[in-house]
Amino acid sequence: MPHEFLSIYPAKLMEYCLAISYLLLFIPFWRYVQGGRSEPILALRTAVPGRPELAAAAAHFKPAGAVALPRSAGAGWFHVPPGVHLHPGHTWARLDADGLVSVGIDDFAHKLVGPAAVALPALGAKVLQGEPAIALRDGGRDVPMLSPVDGTVVAVNPAANPAALEDPYGAGWLFKVEAPRLAANFRQLHADRPALRMLEDAGEALAQRMNPELGQVLQDGGTPVHGIARALAGDRWDALARELFLT
Repeated sequence: MPHEFLSIYPAKLMEYCLAISYLLLFIPFWRYVQGGRSEPILALRTAVPGRPELAAAAAHFKPAGAVALPRSAGAGWFHVPPGVHLHPGHTWARLDADGLVSVGIDDFAHKLVGPAAVALPALGAKVLQGEPAIALRDGGRDVPMLSPVDGTVVAVNPAANPAALEDPYGAGWLFKVEAPRLAANFRQLHADRPALRMLEDAGEALAQRMNPELGQVLQDGGTPVHGIARALAGDRWDALARELFLT
């Protein structure tokens, strides 16, 4: 009887060894399975730098007819230089060293409409924040845009042509004003990270409208090309632009 009791221990020891062996074999198998599943998510996160929540959503949901929009590595769709304040209607204002305020259209507006002529206010004209001050013109259609600040126009850019607008925050400035209420005006605008976030949100709104036919106009890894409103809305591009420019 004592011999039978003692023989239990070798049997239990063998059971424990088998259990540990199965566990050790299971761990690499589990890592392999999880590693294979995480690759698509990792690819999406890499394709949309700085926006993990968008990548995670894309990994689980893709609307019918939508197209994937990977961004070029190391860069987003839009940019906002330091010192530039954006209006929700996609114009900008910047206080210059001479005390005047330069005004133009932002990167999103330029990419949305593409090459276009610009109707500028006259010298001496009064502009009001949130009221139409300029218009983008193309194909006989005008799209008004709002002034980001209050002021009196003291200079206009004679070189504000489609080529200059390729540099919307630099050579593509449109007019300058004396702005007596600049501090109050700036409180209604976005700068730095909030400004960039505003443009990114606008880009996401565009992405939700896209369909497979738009693939032919996406270049450079999915970065929006200039004139994307026409690709999205065809002959009604100006209506889409007015909607997004709040006019």
